[in-house]
Amino acid sequence: MAQKLLLTILTPERAILSDKEVDFVAIPAYEGEMGVLPGHASYVVQLKEGPLNYRAGGKKEVFAVLNGFAEIHKDKVLVLAEGAELAREISEESARQEYQRARAALAMRGKDMDLDSAQASLRRAIVLMKIAGIKKRPK
Repeated sequence: MAQKLLLTILTPERAILSDKEVDFVAIPAYEGEMGVLPGHASYVVQLKEGPLNYRAGGKKEVFAVLNGFAEIHKDKVLVLAEGAELAREISEESARQEYQRARAALAMRGKDMDLDSAQASLRRAIVLMKIAGIKKRPK
């Protein structure tokens, strides 16, 4: 039997995925996309907003991951993310509306505005729109 990775994705709200056996994981590391195969060296990496992909038995799944950390140890990948959504559950229209709201909030630039939060909302919306576009591509 081929060696597998156990992938877990956790957010503050819930467990998105628990000990899923996968063949390969690609995570959106802060320094760039990082691929993980069974037997990878132990590592902790900071995540940025972006797509997290995994392959299991020839099937590919994509998640939108919103910041956090990933710990790789032996044949386990633990993703601790601020937020994560399965690509097929992302509505392109909702992502587009969220993007418009975030842009409008940034354009107002009121004195009480939390600039970091507004920019994070915009980055989140961009990632969701990107992931929504990915799920439409032919496989």
